[in-house]
Amino acid sequence: MIEKFDCISLEKFAANVFEHAGIPAQDAAMISRVLVTTDMRGVHSHGVVRAARYIDCIQAGGIKSAAELEIIEESASHLRASAAGGLGIPASVKTTEKLIEKARTTPIAVATVNHSDHYGAAGYYAMRCAEEGLIGFSMSNTCPLVAVSGGASAGIGNNPFAYACPAGKYRAILFDVCMSVVASGKIEIASKEHKKIPFGWILDKDGNPTDDPDQIYKGAVMLPFGGHKGYGIAAMVEMMTALLGNSGLLSGVKSWNTVPGRDANTGHCFMAINPAFFGGLENFIARTESMIEELKAGRKVQGTEKIFYPGEIEFAREDDARINGVALSDASLTELKRAASLVNYDVAELEKCRIE
Repeated sequence: MIEKFDCISLEKFAANVFEHAGIPAQDAAMISRVLVTTDMRGVHSHGVVRAARYIDCIQAGGIKSAAELEIIEESASHLRASAAGGLGIPASVKTTEKLIEKARTTPIAVATVNHSDHYGAAGYYAMRCAEEGLIGFSMSNTCPLVAVSGGASAGIGNNPFAYACPAGKYRAILFDVCMSVVASGKIEIASKEHKKIPFGWILDKDGNPTDDPDQIYKGAVMLPFGGHKGYGIAAMVEMMTALLGNSGLLSGVKSWNTVPGRDANTGHCFMAINPAFFGGLENFIARTESMIEELKAGRKVQGTEKIFYPGEIEFAREDDARINGVALSDASLTELKRAASLVNYDVAELEKCRIE
């Protein structure tokens, strides 16, 4: 069952829940905005369905609710930061905003974050750069979840990677993927909704193909998209986050950490390129519009009504959600209500956000 909620009201509700979990108001607002925006774009595996898990980790002592972003080192074009064992989203939002400021006066700026945890949808941060007239890249490592080529056990993280650039009248090009065939959140949603998944998404703990999403909680391993190609890109993300950013490496990452006395040490890397230094922003945007138009004008296969450019579908969903409300499934609502219950926040307040 799908229900719709007013975006602004839903964002305020989620922010209040996070504040009740001991998260500072500014950080709570950042987390809420990232999650709700992601739901508005239809990427429900990284929306409010994640809210309760953040609180689980805080209450278990595995994430510090009020950790401050620490700047380790910086120059005009680079930034090394630490989330200090805190939440990944506030650390990443703050780092991205600092990166954008640096990229206004330099051709390229790079930032890394370590001692972090899950940072939500990679595309959110790349898109923030595009909104400021920059080409943005965002990536994060995770604990091992994906089999490497030829492997039957988890050897590397699903390591999300995203890029975005400004596109004038088309808003932006935005591409956001993880290295597994699908995000683990989609498998978790299928499990909550008691639905089968396609063969080829995961292997069970014994290395056998399965269509049972519940196996994700029983030692299953996810498969990389495109075989060795997905594995290779996952290794690139590990290079940029763990090696360049001095975060946890492979099994040294403890995503969704619930163990007191340590942190997940997840690593992120963000890059911003300023087209103004490469022929000018106006020229870049004009050529991007031309590229999109040529892509969309291509000959279509039978049964295809429209060719989309990367991000077009998500932007259409976001525009619709802003007018007609964001659609949430039972799985997302169940987890959001659980988050409220964990901090004794009145779940009935969510009903005020509902659109009849």
